[in-house]
Amino acid sequence: MRARDASADCPAPRQRVVRTCGALAGAELTHPFGVDTAVFKVGGRVFAILTPHEEPPRVTLKCDPDYAILLAQQFDEIVPGYHMNKRHWITVTLSPTTSADLVDELIGVSYDLVVAALSADARSALAGPPGARSRRVSDASPARRPD
Repeated sequence: MRARDASADCPAPRQRVVRTCGALAGAELTHPFGVDTAVFKVGGRVFAILTPHEEPPRVTLKCDPDYAILLAQQFDEIVPGYHMNKRHWITVTLSPTTSADLVDELIGVSYDLVVAALSADARSALAGPPGARSRRVSDASPARRPD
């Protein structure tokens, strides 16, 4: 059975999340909770969960615990992870006021955290063929938690 395209019939913010997640090296789109929930994994580990047909749409992402607290204090659209470990995950509501650049940064941070926890062999396999988009922790944008 072919996986459903999570971006089909979805407004722009959802499509952007699907494109951003799917462009990352080794990212895999799965639907373990049914066709209405897009789960992105790298190395078999989840880094993003998108509910494409929920209103307003939400994406749940892995996050450093201290940074998650700061984000939740700064942005009304960011809350502790829905149905996840609330210390290590955040849920971002994709409202019209949510910065698309911030969502892209947070997707990258989530991906980086998951990749950093993979084995060295799994991380090296992500280098993939030439032209594959790769993200390393050092590539993360200023959305990372300041030291």
